[in-house]
Order: sequence, then structure tokens, then C-alpha cells
Amino acid sequence: MRTVRLSGLLWMFFISAAPKLQEKTYTQEEGQTLTLDCPFSRELYLYSQKALQRRTAGGEFVTLVKTEKGSVMYNEVQVGRYYLEQIPEDSKLRIHMADLQVEDSGLYRCVILQPPKDPVILLRPVRLEVTEDISSTPFSDKYPTQSFILPSITTEVQSMLHTSSRAVTQLLPMSTASLSSPGLGVDPTQGPDVIRISLISIVVCVVCGILSKSLVFTILLVVTQRSFGP
Repeated sequence: MRTVRLSGLLWMFFISAAPKLQEKTYTQEEGQTLTLDCPFSRELYLYSQKALQRRTAGGEFVTLVKTEKGSVMYNEVQVGRYYLEQIPEDSKLRIHMADLQVEDSGLYRCVILQPPKDPVILLRPVRLEVTEDISSTPFSDKYPTQSFILPSITTEVQSMLHTSSRAVTQLLPMSTASLSSPGLGVDPTQGPDVIRISLISIVVCVVCGILSKSLVFTILLVVTQRSFGP
């Protein structure tokens, strides 16, 4: 009996002497499971009610899951994603937190419940940090890329080509019309006739010029003879 009391006193001394402000940090990814082992004194707390608590935004700790109260040696309980397993032969409480989410990040502790007294802390507070699972993030979200609107550029180029072809098509009739106008006297559909007519006109002009010069020379000769005659 004295040995049990002595071990209990030593355990109480160890708990009170442990630094209360130290925290141990665990970093996990989404979907993983965190397992914690909380040792306890078999002589003092084997049949005590044990719990997992989390600190709220207000600084208070609330109980998430707790074992049954009574003389149950092998105590197991599950609430949602939290699972408590008491292992008497190892004198420890094993905690499983499954399918972790980012919102599970926070400060946790495992305790011995003894209301109306304050709970006995079995393990120093645990700081849990849950990060996003990168492997489940779409590739486009991990490496955002800038998209280029190629269809609009292609459409614009096609429009420019179409406009250019229309302009060339419109210019060809205008050139034909200007060549066939009466002012120029040239008809592209009657090219040989136009050339023949032009040559005849030139020959006529030359002949007329020669005849006119001969006529002038004859008149001058007659006038000269008369002026020097008897």
C-alpha cells in the first residue's frame, strides 16, 4: 500500500514539476491520421475517466471525447473521427485523430477528468498544424497559366485577308473600265483593230503633209516665174 502511495506521489510530483507552457508541434497533411500516446499512473488512474480536449478561441479547453467512467480496465470509445484506446499493460492512453482537416489545427491535450477539481494533464499540450494535401490539388491551381486567345487572332487575320481579296477584286473592273473609256480610244477587247487604225491615221497624216508641202512649193515656183517673166 505504501508502495502505491509512493509511486502516486512521485507521479504527482512529476506532473507538477513538468513545464506547463511547453508545447509539442505535429504537422500533418489533410486526410492523414495522428496517433498520440498519453502515459498515466496505473496505480492512480487506471479506472479514472480520461479525455481529449481542445482549446477554443476563448482560451478554454473543451472535451471532444472521453472514456467511460467506472471499473473498466480495457476502455475504448469513439466519437466521430476521434478514437480513445486505453492500454493497461503499457499504462497509457492512445488517441487516434483520423481524416484530419485544415480546420483541425489547434492546441490539444489529454487529461484525467476529476470534477469538480481541475483535470490532471497527462501529456504536455500538442500543437497540431494540418496543411492542405498538394497531391489532390488540380494542376491548373498549383501552376496557374495565362491563356492566349488564339481563335480571335486567327479570325482577325482571316478577316484582313478577305478584305484584301475584295479590294483587289474591286480594283480590276475599275481598271478595265478606264481602259475601255471613249476618251482614251482603246478597247482591250479590240486590240489589233485599234493598232491598225492608229497606223493608217499616221500614214494619212504623213501623206497629207508631203502633199501640202509640194503644193506650197509649186505655187511659189509659179509666182516666181511670173515675177521675172517678160
